[in-house]
Amino acid sequence: MLKLALFAIGVFALDRIVKIWVLANFTMGEVRPFIPGFVQFRYTRNTGMAFSFLADHQWVFLVFVPLVLIGLGVAFKRGAFPCFVQQLALVAVMAGGFGNWVDRILYGSVVDMFEFTFMRFAIFNVADIFITCGAILFFIAYLVGEHRKKDQVTQVTEETPSE
Repeated sequence: MLKLALFAIGVFALDRIVKIWVLANFTMGEVRPFIPGFVQFRYTRNTGMAFSFLADHQWVFLVFVPLVLIGLGVAFKRGAFPCFVQQLALVAVMAGGFGNWVDRILYGSVVDMFEFTFMRFAIFNVADIFITCGAILFFIAYLVGEHRKKDQVTQVTEETPSE
């Protein structure tokens, strides 16, 4: 549990550090190279979520995010996610969600700064990376876990002698 808490603090801290650095060193809309041909910095703000969904409806995020985080925390504490990979994935999602929620409290919008240069895609931040990767990892871990459960049921059924 301590490792997961440290991971969450690390994700949150990394997100804050990058956002504070961007706020101190960029003007709105400024573009700078980062990894040529792949990613550049472009300072922008987002009042919505992915792809500006629910833009200008901050109250939804200010109320909904803490409720989801509390709900996941309670489920987590009650052992609803026994698989460590699922726990790690959820902590990544929760820490990223909390990081973006703090932005909404402090600035009224989320600070974004990474933009792919090889394709048209949403501009995103460190928290978004952890939210996305955590959600994907959780989904994969869930599917693998369900697949293993089915295999165990099949093995037990095949091994049980018929009368």
